[in-house]
Amino acid sequence: MRIRSLLLMAAFAATVTILTGCGRTEVPGTAKPDSSPGGDNPDVGASLYPIKPDVKIPVTRLNAVEPLILPNCQVTFDTRQQLSAEVDGTIELLAVRDDNIDPADPDCVHHPRFRAENKIKYRRLRDGAQVREKELVCQLDSQQWETKLESAQKTEQAMLGVKAAATKGVELSEKKVILTENALAAKSGSQGDLISDQLNLTRFQENLANAIQTYVKAVGDEKEAVVMIRKHQLRSTVNGIVRNISRRQGEFVKAGEKIMEIQSTDTVRVEGNLEIQYAIHVKPGMTVTVEPAVPSAADKAQAMHRTAVTGIAITSHAKRPLVVSTGADGSARVWDVVGTQSGFHLPHSGPVRSVACSPASAKSPVAVTGGDDGIIRVWDLSNPDKLPSEAKVMAESHPSPVGAIAFSPDGRFLATAGGRDVFIWDAVEWKKLYTLPSEHRDVITCLHMTPQGTLITASKDRTMKIWKLGAQQAAVSRTLDHRAGVVDILGVTSDGGRVVFDQDKNRLDLIGLADRQTTGQVQNVGPTAAFATLAVFNQDDTLLLTAGGEGELKGGLQVWNMPKEGGRGAEVARLFTQFRHPVTAAAFSPSSDHRFLAAGDDKGNVHIWSPPSASRQAYTGKVVYFDSVDPRYLTVRVEMDNRKLNLLERSTATVIITPGK
Repeated sequence: MRIRSLLLMAAFAATVTILTGCGRTEVPGTAKPDSSPGGDNPDVGASLYPIKPDVKIPVTRLNAVEPLILPNCQVTFDTRQQLSAEVDGTIELLAVRDDNIDPADPDCVHHPRFRAENKIKYRRLRDGAQVREKELVCQLDSQQWETKLESAQKTEQAMLGVKAAATKGVELSEKKVILTENALAAKSGSQGDLISDQLNLTRFQENLANAIQTYVKAVGDEKEAVVMIRKHQLRSTVNGIVRNISRRQGEFVKAGEKIMEIQSTDTVRVEGNLEIQYAIHVKPGMTVTVEPAVPSAADKAQAMHRTAVTGIAITSHAKRPLVVSTGADGSARVWDVVGTQSGFHLPHSGPVRSVACSPASAKSPVAVTGGDDGIIRVWDLSNPDKLPSEAKVMAESHPSPVGAIAFSPDGRFLATAGGRDVFIWDAVEWKKLYTLPSEHRDVITCLHMTPQGTLITASKDRTMKIWKLGAQQAAVSRTLDHRAGVVDILGVTSDGGRVVFDQDKNRLDLIGLADRQTTGQVQNVGPTAAFATLAVFNQDDTLLLTAGGEGELKGGLQVWNMPKEGGRGAEVARLFTQFRHPVTAAAFSPSSDHRFLAAGDDKGNVHIWSPPSASRQAYTGKVVYFDSVDPRYLTVRVEMDNRKLNLLERSTATVIITPGK
């Protein structure tokens, strides 16, 4: 019995040993070398091209306080002005003055009582119209008070003359009385003359008093008319947006009846939920960081393909970069964004799956395309005014569709992936050099050749492999396992220092290729904000572009600034395609003279945006309210100035709370 127990224990230990040896336990930041021969530094002979040293990425935030992130906070306008009639009257005009409006515009109107003059132009108000503080937005019929004002002004003007004449009469009468008194004292006048002069003075004083009384009444009538006319002229007390217009031009309203609402846009309220256990870190009046997600439409767009765009690349022309897109409709198209060419056709025999353009260091600008037929085609794009109708076809082809293409940094070599196979090519002689071992277990989705003489491959098998490239062979030096597999195209920085790793659908890590440590991350918090498709860097590695999956980010691109010191990247901009068609491919222009980004969608459209600045202004707000809404969450309300941002109601923002501040 004891022998049987010992045998069972030995068998169990052997099983555990086998399972431990076969399974992988690497995680991002601590990934172990792949089991391929050679380990971390396999011997592949002479390097394929001159290499640069590894880039060490410093991480100094290991002991930093983790910020609390409130995602998908709702933006609302906290202040509303209900514009109501102050007096009874008929609405003559519901519009704002606009001297620049085109007279042919259907919203261009004139005051109905001064239409013939046709001098002052107004823009008709509709729901959603923007108005400025103190701007006249509604005019009621004030003819009665305008008549009273005119009458009062005329009376006032007339009484000024009467008052002046009466004042003069008083002055003369007073002098006459003095003369008579002096004559009487000198025994040369009579008492009757004095009494007569005093009676005349009294009459002139009475006339002056009546004139002053009439003048004062006219001034009072004028002021009353002005006040009443102002009550017929309704103005906005805030900068805001017109909402809920409940009365129309020509309708009669009574005092106190609502005409419209105006939502103030100067300040906004940003409200989100925080897990209750972090309530201790929230205090009224504390300053927090707000990252608004302001959606932007494309600057330009063209329908380039009949089906989904499968690849986007941009040539290295400094003054005139060309956008090359490929599609499943069997074509590659060239868009001269700077010039006039909007869709030159590069013919193919079947669906095209990938494209890459040579870097500026290459001898001549070319585009390389790969299709379902496995053929590699090279297109000479050196002259944007004379684009080719035929390609140079490589002698050897892939047995599977070509899904990824990458140039070496010096432009002298090329890597192409078809299925699980990767070919290395001489991009000067345009001949195949060798084939990499089939280390991946599924289709390869992206390739990158780094200045360190390595090739990065990512596959649908949820692994990422780092290959050391030799002149005649290559070998895997490291493998990063446990990818989520939600992002097919994972970017690598131009210096070869960092690679994007899809940790899960909501989080992307930046992994240092030299030591495989996590050096930063970008994160979408919440079940409806997920990453998909791609995550690529711009030309100077200051921005990271990511595509959204289903949910609130469908059809959208997010632009993030590069995370620093092991921290979190902030969202710089949010870009959306028309009708929110999902993005399938994207690239940044390498030209410093013409900076833009291009993206293709699943309907065959190519969109162009001007990229935002990486040095994003920090926006802050103050916590004005917080309370528990249920046993699990705390509602946090933040108020912030909106005069520069112009956030829209019901847009979203992320609130960052730093404990201890």
